[in-house]
Amino acid sequence: MASPEEVVLVDDAGHPIGAADKVAVHSAETPLHLAFSCHVYSPAGEVLVTRRALGKPTWPGVWTNSFCGHPAPGESLEEAIARRGLFELGITITDLELVLPDFRYRAVDASGIVENELCPVFRAVTLDAVVANPDEVAEFAWVDPGSLHDAAVSAPYAFSPWLGWQLEQLGAP
Repeated sequence: MASPEEVVLVDDAGHPIGAADKVAVHSAETPLHLAFSCHVYSPAGEVLVTRRALGKPTWPGVWTNSFCGHPAPGESLEEAIARRGLFELGITITDLELVLPDFRYRAVDASGIVENELCPVFRAVTLDAVVANPDEVAEFAWVDPGSLHDAAVSAPYAFSPWLGWQLEQLGAP
């Protein structure tokens, strides 16, 4: 039997204070934990957006940034990003750049599950064709960054809350 995936619990200053089972920790009282978001671009400047799989326990079926995840205890953010990019989208990434180092959010899904994350945001590039993992991604699209920003402002309900907040902090392209 595989051991459960763990997340890194952090204090308000972002210092690790322990680890917990990823599934068990996501509840109505989710403690603050470390995560990341990655916005992947094509060499032509389009950004990859993904629609969360319908089987996801939180925010199923909404559009979001390219991919998100949690570093395991002892794993760097860069290693976790490479691992999740390959797992969720079948891609390798290059030109990884930290764009929002202090992004933090708390959001409550319609099911009552809380996301409470210290979630640095990265930008990266891929040359690979996307091969989406259907357990993670229902569909994906390469879009103009300005069009994504406009769509998230016009129809925020169709997007993950963290994507809207990230785009707001990143500013219009």
